[in-house]
Amino acid sequence: MDSAAHAQDIFLARQPLLNRDQHLVAYELLFRSGNHDEARFSDGHAATATVISHAFSHLGIASALGLYRAFINVDKDFLHDDAILLMPPEKVVIEVLEGSLVTPDVVARCAALKEMGYTLALDDFSRVTDDYAPLLPLSTIIKVDITLVAPGDLPGLVAQLRPLVPQLLAEKVETSEDFQRCYELGFDLFQGYYFARPKIIAGRRLMPTQMTTLQLISMLARDAETKEIETTLKGDPALSVSMLRLVNSVAMGHRANISSMRQAVIILGRQQFSRWLQLLLYADTSDGGVSPLLIMAALRGRFAELIAERCCPGDARMKDSAYMVGILSLTPALLGQTMEAVLASLNLSLPIQDALLKQKGILGAILELFDLLESGVVPARQDCLQRLPQLDVEHLNVCHAEALAWASQIELDRG
Repeated sequence: MDSAAHAQDIFLARQPLLNRDQHLVAYELLFRSGNHDEARFSDGHAATATVISHAFSHLGIASALGLYRAFINVDKDFLHDDAILLMPPEKVVIEVLEGSLVTPDVVARCAALKEMGYTLALDDFSRVTDDYAPLLPLSTIIKVDITLVAPGDLPGLVAQLRPLVPQLLAEKVETSEDFQRCYELGFDLFQGYYFARPKIIAGRRLMPTQMTTLQLISMLARDAETKEIETTLKGDPALSVSMLRLVNSVAMGHRANISSMRQAVIILGRQQFSRWLQLLLYADTSDGGVSPLLIMAALRGRFAELIAERCCPGDARMKDSAYMVGILSLTPALLGQTMEAVLASLNLSLPIQDALLKQKGILGAILELFDLLESGVVPARQDCLQRLPQLDVEHLNVCHAEALAWASQIELDRG
């Protein structure tokens, strides 16, 4: 199988990496074979380089990643491929797989890459062995897959690793309990979707700004008068300031400076104004960091919109609905409420509700596709693509890359 054909069967995905303050610091870029849940570098490492070039050719990897670096898995073959040098050292962390054979040429190549300015990480570490001793002085980060280490053995492993490298990263952190345990053990970085898992709290009350934002989204959905919308906004000065900052961002692409809520509604149009209100739900970070939920919601919204544009060309209503489905899909994690409870406060169309509650219809298929992109369940992802016949893997990756760039611009504006 040639690399070009193989590249058609490769999916692009990324996973967030957070620091101890739970702020975004990097992403791991994942390239998965269409028939497997893991990257297949041994028989297609050239295809990985093809996907990198294909998805980011007109964007640039730096643009797609914004403020953050990309962690990329490599095996021995890809480590020695000059395609790796296409990626800027300041934007890339090279992960050397723990299962790779450590030979003198591997050590020499890692030393050369480090000399060029690349950061090295040892991946999937679960034990300390002499085999990897030559790579430790060259590595900045050790990644520990916490699912491969018995809970009782993890403290001892951390104690062994701590003196060896500057940073320890816990991966497969999927629950808040996982995060708390790894945090207490002293890990510096955390990889996984624990922050996006809903924690439903019975009787939880929303913050005033969240209540106002949901109220405004509902008002726009029922086509309320502009004066009524403006009056509601004026009752929440903090929301007004945040809204103006957001709509004047570079990501908005609007040249005129918008200085009032009435002007924002009139110039932007109600649909676009509603979009930014949806995004603003996630934008409150009192400690000044960029919320990972904000970026994930922005990515989902833009991705859904681009996929809808591909599948239903010329259907502006479908694009708008897809954006809303993507943005609102994370509200249970944000608000600590069930999706049913969130939707009860909004005046949304039945297709949007069906997509969010049951993943029904084209909108539901788009949402399911993004869920599968995050999870890495490739066989199910292939089945999901059958629900969107106008879409192939190549266009999927391009849409994903464009969505990454758009979300990254929001990171830059708020960072």
